[in-house]
Amino acid sequence: MSTAALLAINLALTIIGAGLWCAATIIAAGPITATRARRALIFAGGAALATLAQLPLVLMLLGQGWWFAQEKLLFALPMQLTAAVVVTLIAAPPLLRQARALSVSSDAAEPGPPSRPAARGAALPAAATTRRLPARVPTALLAATSAAVASVVAGTLIGYPLELAAAAVLTLLAVLATGLGYALFARAGRRLVVGFSALGTLVLVASVALSWMTSMAPPDFAGAQAAHTGGHDSALAAAASPGIDADLAAGTAAAAVSVDDLRTPEDVPGPRRQFTLRAATESVTLASGDTVQSWNYGSLPGPELRVQQGDVVEVRLENVDVAAGVTIHWHGYDVPNGEDGVAGVTQDSVLPGEGFDYRFVADQPGSYWYHTHQSASRGVQRGLYGTLIVEPSGGIAEQHDVVVPLHSIGGSVLLGASDLPTATAIPAGETVRLRLMNTDGLPSTFHLDGTPFAVVAADGHELAAPPEVREQAIRIPAGGRIDLAFTMPDGPVYLTTDASRTAWLAFSPGAAASVGTTERPPDRSDEPELDLLGYGGGPAAVLPDGPLVRAEMVLDRNPRFLQGVPVNGYTVNGAVYPRIPSITVNEGDVVELTVANRGWETHPMHVHGHHVLVLSRNGVAASGAQSWLDTFDVRPGEVWVVAVVADNPGIWMDHCHNLDHAAEGMMMAMRYRGITTPYEHGGSHGNRSE
Repeated sequence: MSTAALLAINLALTIIGAGLWCAATIIAAGPITATRARRALIFAGGAALATLAQLPLVLMLLGQGWWFAQEKLLFALPMQLTAAVVVTLIAAPPLLRQARALSVSSDAAEPGPPSRPAARGAALPAAATTRRLPARVPTALLAATSAAVASVVAGTLIGYPLELAAAAVLTLLAVLATGLGYALFARAGRRLVVGFSALGTLVLVASVALSWMTSMAPPDFAGAQAAHTGGHDSALAAAASPGIDADLAAGTAAAAVSVDDLRTPEDVPGPRRQFTLRAATESVTLASGDTVQSWNYGSLPGPELRVQQGDVVEVRLENVDVAAGVTIHWHGYDVPNGEDGVAGVTQDSVLPGEGFDYRFVADQPGSYWYHTHQSASRGVQRGLYGTLIVEPSGGIAEQHDVVVPLHSIGGSVLLGASDLPTATAIPAGETVRLRLMNTDGLPSTFHLDGTPFAVVAADGHELAAPPEVREQAIRIPAGGRIDLAFTMPDGPVYLTTDASRTAWLAFSPGAAASVGTTERPPDRSDEPELDLLGYGGGPAAVLPDGPLVRAEMVLDRNPRFLQGVPVNGYTVNGAVYPRIPSITVNEGDVVELTVANRGWETHPMHVHGHHVLVLSRNGVAASGAQSWLDTFDVRPGEVWVVAVVADNPGIWMDHCHNLDHAAEGMMMAMRYRGITTPYEHGGSHGNRSE
């Protein structure tokens, strides 16, 4: 059974248990009859069974990882089991006695031959009297209800990690709720009822207020406290990296380097390739005739920037009229930090009438793309994206090079630049490289029909010894790129995607470039998915022998305040942007990063300025060609372990590339000690780093 299924079943059992305890409490608090007493016992027994059934599930979750079981093992189960024992000792015996006693009374009062009505004032039979249980009985059941509700809250609202303070607050609220119930059941007086109510309200309001206030603090990706004081963060530095003592860390913080100093020098040697991208709002008519309101860099998609390995790429960005502001982030390209294009971290947002110049050496051949990193969840979706192709110095091995970004905008899906079928003539026997790019927020699956193919590159990195496959689906995470290579056969070849039923690519072996565009190719959605972690071969990757830093990112979805606004946020280690602590490293460190997904949605995790080497997924080591990725999909219940070589100093965003998730909290940073930024969230430029 999958981890996600175990999590879902465990949560369902906890909720069912809470409901059954609540039903038993309501029954026990009212007038009791034999039938009602038996019902209360049945509900309580069902709740106890639901609690016991969680135990094997939690143990199985523990086998999948501590992240999935922590709050269940340390808090939820002990709370519920303790409450179940209390119910067994306090509430069950009176309920059993009442059920038997009232049943006997009912039997004794069974109607016999008709008799005269009882005289006025005569006592009624026992079965007709109303009885109430002692206050301790519904109170014990209410304690079990409160424990189950606290368990649900611990798993859904607080999540991982459930720290001692949060556990104490939940326990206190459960105790106060139980005390309030006792005061009501025992009719203990208004003063006690008001006292328990006031204390519970105070604890709840204080907890919410504290959460709201801490969410209002501005982002501190640069660790300003450490840069100014060299104190707290220096201690963290010594703890996080073996061999780094506090004095050295303090000295590193004191010798701060700004992200503005981490830029490509103007006099860097190499052939110049210069481009100008003008960001503007535009009404674009698609091939289908549909019109979309777009923000773009001059076209939809933006102009393809194609350069040669070794070129110095110089791009002038000008904002014509995009009021929200724009930047350019070079997705997957390990540029110097000052060229990374993240508003509020490496630069200010470029407002209408302003410009910004980017410069970097194109030393990494491969398939990449660019997009805005200012309010990206809106800007990218509306069209602020384009492709970057860096050809190797000796050229590609294939004779034809086709770039296919996939993008959704205004209800339409573009495959390349068209939302309709596109045909291309390729002579039979010639080779083709298909550069598939997913610029959407969700994973996309592609199918190549009519020919075997090989996956020759992933996220810009060539794969060693890629075997030919056919009739296998290619799943690409949001932001990811996969390059396919095939030899054109004598018949047509079709590229389709599950994201669209109206757009596909048809390759014909003759001169007729319209073949294959009138009738949709066969549905291939049931094809098995090609697993790249076991694909290809070649030598194993060798990581540098640097200090090892271990870090973890536990992904979830929990109600939070996001800079003062209540949201059902996407959390990392229980927090949302900007309250997620950065992963702090020294240059030369090797970061072993464990990413576990406790939630129900896929998260394509993207690290700026670096590629990660995939070490394992769900405990199974990667066995194919070296998987150096910049975006990797962590599906529900999955655990990925990746290695990051800290060889590019800066303050680098690390976030989910479903940009809606990033906008709702799933965004943090990996920062190098001693690096600071003069830029801030908000301000006069309205910087929004998502």
